Amino acid sequence: MLGEMRAQRGRIEGLIQQFQQRIDQAEAARRSGSNPPSGAHWRLVAFKDSLDRLRLFLEQNLKEPESFGLLSVTRYILELTVWLKLLKMDERYGFIYYRELLEKQRDFYEQFKKNAQREISFLRDTSDRERSLIEARLSDKTRGGDERAREEELPRIIKEVAELTDREAARNFSLYAEQARTNGYDFQAYLVETKVLPEYSRVIAAIKQKLDDFQLDTPPGAAELVTKQWNWKDMAKRVGMGDEYDFIYRYASRLLHATPASLTTDQRNLQTNEIRMFLGYVRVRLLDALDMAKQLLIADSTLVN
Repeated sequence: MLGEMRAQRGRIEGLIQQFQQRIDQAEAARRSGSNPPSGAHWRLVAFKDSLDRLRLFLEQNLKEPESFGLLSVTRYILELTVWLKLLKMDERYGFIYYRELLEKQRDFYEQFKKNAQREISFLRDTSDRERSLIEARLSDKTRGGDERAREEELPRIIKEVAELTDREAARNFSLYAEQARTNGYDFQAYLVETKVLPEYSRVIAAIKQKLDDFQLDTPPGAAELVTKQWNWKDMAKRVGMGDEYDFIYRYASRLLHATPASLTTDQRNLQTNEIRMFLGYVRVRLLDALDMAKQLLIADSTLVN
């Protein structure tokens, strides 16, 4: 099965090129006019993105499949298939794809911005504790007021406190703790506040503007396809994959989630027959995706307005 799937790489790359050509042609034509991208355009983009992801799976994730990796790929392929079926069923889901893309990007950067704000406080608090500890230890060592003794002790104390501070900081989730070991915690906080935080704000503002434009440009009826927050189970049912969704998600949860059931089970990895079952599923859905992509290209040579 793996050999058959790997043999599809050339077919995938060929389809990617065809979709990219269609996208490039459509974007060139649109630049000469004033119409915003259509649902058909975003459907092309979604299929092309999906093919890129499938290619990466074959190159990186399915060389020597192991339990966690195979279950993750299986679940991803399930969700990918739901998307492709929705898009094939109704090109207006192209708008939903684009909206979901923007919303997830916005949420992603907003989380990073919140984390950056948290880190600024953490880095400054760490710097304050470091200075206080240096002063306290130096005071203990030089109670007699000997300035020479103070100068002699200072380098050693600074080194000891720095090592202690770095060990304590490493116990906290921090994207910048390693850099702070070189730059200093206070200066690293300054860098995050003046360099990182404004960039996140700029990116978030740009995405929000795109979402506002989306609301204005989206035809009536398209946004109502998904009136609430995206729900995978509902979408799977919509394309006739509800039972499939239930089975795969519940099966995968035994190993992918740290539930009491997964922690106490004696089975830590998939059995051989289970590996074959999930590889078979991935193979079938991979071929289905390629067939849908080819059918989409053939069905209409003017997909993008």
